[in-house]
Amino acid sequence: MQHFISYWEKSVLLKTFDFTILGAGLIGKQIAIKIKKKFPSARVAMVDKMPISYGASTRNAGFACFGSVSEIVDDFKRSPQNEVYNLIQKRFTGIQQLKQEFGEASIGFEATGSFEVFQSEADFQIAESQYQEINSELNARFGYKQVFNLQSADNLKMNFGPSAIYNPYEGMLNSGLLNQTVNSIAHTLDIIPLYGLNIMSYHASQNGYTLISDSGMEIETNQLIIANNAFAKDLLPSEDVEPARGQIVITKPIDNLPFDAIFHADKGYIYFRRIDDRILIGGGRNHFYDQENTFDMQGTDNLKDFLSNYIKEWILPNTPFEIDMHWSGIMGMGKEKLPIVKKVDDHLGICVRMSGMGVALGPVLSDEVLAWY
Repeated sequence: MQHFISYWEKSVLLKTFDFTILGAGLIGKQIAIKIKKKFPSARVAMVDKMPISYGASTRNAGFACFGSVSEIVDDFKRSPQNEVYNLIQKRFTGIQQLKQEFGEASIGFEATGSFEVFQSEADFQIAESQYQEINSELNARFGYKQVFNLQSADNLKMNFGPSAIYNPYEGMLNSGLLNQTVNSIAHTLDIIPLYGLNIMSYHASQNGYTLISDSGMEIETNQLIIANNAFAKDLLPSEDVEPARGQIVITKPIDNLPFDAIFHADKGYIYFRRIDDRILIGGGRNHFYDQENTFDMQGTDNLKDFLSNYIKEWILPNTPFEIDMHWSGIMGMGKEKLPIVKKVDDHLGICVRMSGMGVALGPVLSDEVLAWY
């Protein structure tokens, strides 16, 4: 529907904003909150095309994690080791800041630790040969002591190999509570929500930038921050940002589940956990790369079946279960996993490509954006 602006909108509701954050997910909201706290009198708007954030913020697995050994080793193939370690530090620090800034109870955080489990002995041997070196680097660089530890997997009563790698620093959270808490703070601070606006283009103006929606509504702002992760692809065609659909299934309640932690497998492409006596499992897109490089939020039967069979074969080999729900989220990926956080010019900044780690990175990257102003 075409938008025809009124005098009241032009003179009050939509008068030029000091800051506009495009993308109202976890990253965008934390940026908006920190800017509003630093500049209380500023007009700060959050623009999103959906009534609630619809990419990955409310559609993830609820992991407070920074990477398994196999995932880290795999990342060394994509980026220099120094950059990979710096990214691990940002994720680690971000988890601590989440707990401090919002409170563990308010985000449903549980310090369960995590296990990396292995389907093959060959995969385990690669991780076993690397984990102590990674531990040494994390200790020398950041003071993190014995992050990864070899443990028997027998007590997990799964069908994986006999050994696992345990990480006491990771845990789980409730993504619904986290988003609710961040939403509440943003609204309390009088940050202006402009939801349901699909921004099709933007251009430099005399004092900043103009955003144009598909309805023709125009938003004038002095400072524009693009923080819509994968959905930045259409607005930032020169940046290496691609959509990656992550599908998740959750079972109906199961009696006597023998574990309560978060789990990584297959270089981090498979992740699962317990929640409310159910198993939540997601990932597997590495087996369906071309199919999952999409903005389409509708899940597919083949990946749903893949995840269901994974539960049956590896996690609960002798326990009947039923799938209750199936959904998808859209992550922002690229050739590297490093986020893109940069000031493009005096009036434009971008903070995108979270590579599936936006929960952990949000507090740290929003601080980096805040430092621009």
